[in-house]
Amino acid sequence: MSSSDRVRPRAVLAALAIALAVLPACTARPLYGTDSATVSALAPDGRLESLRGRIAITESNTRTAQVVRNALLFRLNQGARVAQPLYEVRLIVSGGETGLAIEAGGVLTSSLYRMNGTYRLVRLSDGQVIDTATRNSTVPFDRTNQLYQSQRALLDARQQAAEDLAAKLEIPIVRALQEAGG
Repeated sequence: MSSSDRVRPRAVLAALAIALAVLPACTARPLYGTDSATVSALAPDGRLESLRGRIAITESNTRTAQVVRNALLFRLNQGARVAQPLYEVRLIVSGGETGLAIEAGGVLTSSLYRMNGTYRLVRLSDGQVIDTATRNSTVPFDRTNQLYQSQRALLDARQQAAEDLAAKLEIPIVRALQEAGG
């Protein structure tokens, strides 16, 4: 047996030892399964399950605010109908289009839809404001000289911005509910 033959098993064993030391630190999670780190606190098996259907959101007076309200209601209550709310989210939403690029003929070709949301989380039993925060969302979209396509692109951008904003608002609301003892 040559000296190079004796080195190979040692190198293989060293590589295995390193791999075994590194693999437990891997952060891979199941693709379609659930993991305790990724489960929402409001989900059916989450820590705040008892609040499902108990978080109200104030009525909105614009279509933009209504789209955010609907998405946030679904996220906070996991699809459950609100009955006898314990908390209320007082939501103010504004949004609009900002043009970025204009063709030589003055036709708008590229735009941003910006949406801002501010909320106050109120415990209804004593009227105490538990948390306030502001989040925003920006979605780019393109316009053409076709009227229907341009209107559809604007509506799609508003819907996408609303869903993104609702996701961004959900995180601080859930944290505040956990700190308040939900």
